Amino acid sequence: MLTALLALLVSGITTIAVQPAHADAAGKGGDFVPVNTVLLDTRNGTGGVTGARPAASTTTVTALGVGGVPATGVRALLVDVTAINPTGHTHLTVFPNGATRPAASSVNASPGEVLSNSVVVAPGTGGKLDIYNHSGSTHIKLDVQGYFTTSTNGTGGAFVPVDHTRLVDTRTGVGTSTGPLAANGGSRTVTLTGGVVPAGASAAMIDVVVTGATGLGFLTVAPATQASAANAIDYQVGITSMGMSVKLPADGKVVLTNRGSGTVHVLVSVQGYFTATPTTGAGLRTLAANRLLDTRTVGAKTPLAAGATVDVAIGGTNGLPTRGIAGAVLNLTAVSPTATGHLTVWPLDATPTVPSAGNFSAGQVARSSLAVTKVGTEGKIRVKNNSSGTVHLLVDLQGWFADPVQELTPVPFTRMAVLQGDPDGSQLRKITLAFTNNAGGVQVGTMDPGNYSSVVWAPVFGQEAYVGPPSLHQRADKGIQVAAQNVDTDIWSTNENTEVDYTWPAPSSLGGSMAGPPTGVRVTYNGSEADVLFAIDLDGRLWHYRQQTGTLPAWVSLGDADLAGEITVVEADDAAVRLVARTTTGTVKTALYFPDGALSGWTDLGGDITGTPAAVSLLGHRTRIVVRESDGSIRTKVEVSSGSWSTEWERIGDFTAAGAPAVILDPVLTRVAVVARGYDNELHQVFETATGSNTWGQWSVLNPDPVSYPENVATDPAVAVVSTGTEQSFIIVFRNQNGAFRAYERRLSSTGGQGLTSAQISYAGHTMPAPPAN
Repeated sequence: MLTALLALLVSGITTIAVQPAHADAAGKGGDFVPVNTVLLDTRNGTGGVTGARPAASTTTVTALGVGGVPATGVRALLVDVTAINPTGHTHLTVFPNGATRPAASSVNASPGEVLSNSVVVAPGTGGKLDIYNHSGSTHIKLDVQGYFTTSTNGTGGAFVPVDHTRLVDTRTGVGTSTGPLAANGGSRTVTLTGGVVPAGASAAMIDVVVTGATGLGFLTVAPATQASAANAIDYQVGITSMGMSVKLPADGKVVLTNRGSGTVHVLVSVQGYFTATPTTGAGLRTLAANRLLDTRTVGAKTPLAAGATVDVAIGGTNGLPTRGIAGAVLNLTAVSPTATGHLTVWPLDATPTVPSAGNFSAGQVARSSLAVTKVGTEGKIRVKNNSSGTVHLLVDLQGWFADPVQELTPVPFTRMAVLQGDPDGSQLRKITLAFTNNAGGVQVGTMDPGNYSSVVWAPVFGQEAYVGPPSLHQRADKGIQVAAQNVDTDIWSTNENTEVDYTWPAPSSLGGSMAGPPTGVRVTYNGSEADVLFAIDLDGRLWHYRQQTGTLPAWVSLGDADLAGEITVVEADDAAVRLVARTTTGTVKTALYFPDGALSGWTDLGGDITGTPAAVSLLGHRTRIVVRESDGSIRTKVEVSSGSWSTEWERIGDFTAAGAPAVILDPVLTRVAVVARGYDNELHQVFETATGSNTWGQWSVLNPDPVSYPENVATDPAVAVVSTGTEQSFIIVFRNQNGAFRAYERRLSSTGGQGLTSAQISYAGHTMPAPPAN
């Protein structure tokens, strides 16, 4: 949502304490090595291509093994791409050779201009890059500013972001003497270290602004001791800006040299720096350039008003985590500005920054600038239009820098998951089982209903390790989705191969950085269906990940509700599902989640519980919640009318449970059954005495002979309604301490239905085949 702010911020310098560097994230590389070399110049044939490139053309150039860039071990390149004298309004896009060209532009230019911008891009097939020219013909120049390593190998340094800070302004004398740089070689030496950039930094990410230009030209930025390592900004009449890197010598001194025919003022702001060692700082992680925002196509499709801001989510998008993002590499493009101004960007909920991260002039078609920024609350940033007119804004994500995140440890004997999906047409679905083994591997099996020896286990999902129970839900395409929390805290998932039923590809990361395992559900919205995953983060926020045709899935926060653990989801009615969760203080909260992604307010039902609450949807769309209190008692609350709950947490018998319960509505008896693990390592169950009676029978042990044949139950139970096509029942699945996979099937001794006594309800135990040893 666009929000108006007060008066435009005034340029100036801010003093900020030097921020400590962090250990490189898991030693996974992404460290920066400054290099200056020309890969392509179509004016003179450098790179093997000569002549202006026509409209809709793609130019390929070799990037690895050229001019100081190694042939291997390169994760990405920081390049400077320049459009030279285009014959029409155009944009260039730099992308990996062999990859699909992204919608994101790299640099925008108008006829007769010479404009450049920095781009972070991964090398493609054969170590090559592609440059696409959209319109008209133009010469293209491509320079390398440096490269990022694939591993931490003793070369380069990792990244530390800082609040955007103005270090040099020749208009006011900040960081230098007052006065413009003279024409035709006028230079100024400035020191970039000693403040927010510490002494010893190997390079800095800076934003350079050239203002007051009366003609075309370019400005070089080079370490004072190494002029050959210069990077450059090509400037136009008026004001031009560009994000770039600069190599820093030991004394931090950098030379700014004006290569234009008129005097110019120069402003330099720092956005972060690279350390001198790969063991500190954050490493770069790459992704295909992706558009996060285009105000021309979203919402009301209106531009940012004068002084307005827009919030942009970075964390949780494109498979990114929601935590541990040290900085985001963005391309900010101002489109059709009606007044001269600049953009500023800062982390959400942080103090707004003063220095610009992209300048533009009235009447320009589009202007792009690379910016690196820290992210704020919920992985979001805020961008402001600092002008007196309107401007459309494009935000493209090119990469991100990863801070270390504390990995989780696989927990032995977590609850299994079990599900029999709805029939696919007239074909009865098999029963799907999933669990996380004690080593952290997720395994999935299928069996024919009623045939417990028929389980076929898929191979364990690769070398990734997971923690906690997996989630199973049937997707809109009728296939099953398996989701689990990786030890890296992200949520990973795989979807059943609809072409070959009951097969699953290896899971892939959805990002997320959650504190608990996911829960999946299918909802219907505007006549179509969406698959949704829920999970809770370390701050107690609930997030949802909507997978819907025509939308880009991403983790989106539903707000901080002080939740913990795992979300329980049950059907509420045709218009919503009910969410139930434990809070950080042990109470139970519930809310309604609507098909359009909206969430009702949370209702705190009190209590003092441990583990994950269980819930079941009753006849009439009422919900019953069953929990284990901290004293081990099993207690319940029921929704007595829409949104109104019974006052007390009623105790169900005198049983003391060792784990969290499972609850189900018997499909034949229409009575609620509760199952829980006892301290005797057996499963215990209890039924309502009649449908909706809210009175309970006696707890009994499922095992008919616990003395001679103890179950030695090791996991909390999971339950599911199942059908053989001719009859319905429910099953309870668990693992025992000997590693056996066990199931109890509810059986009836007659067809008496509601009139059955507890003696006429029995359970048949089955041992299912275990997965093969890896």
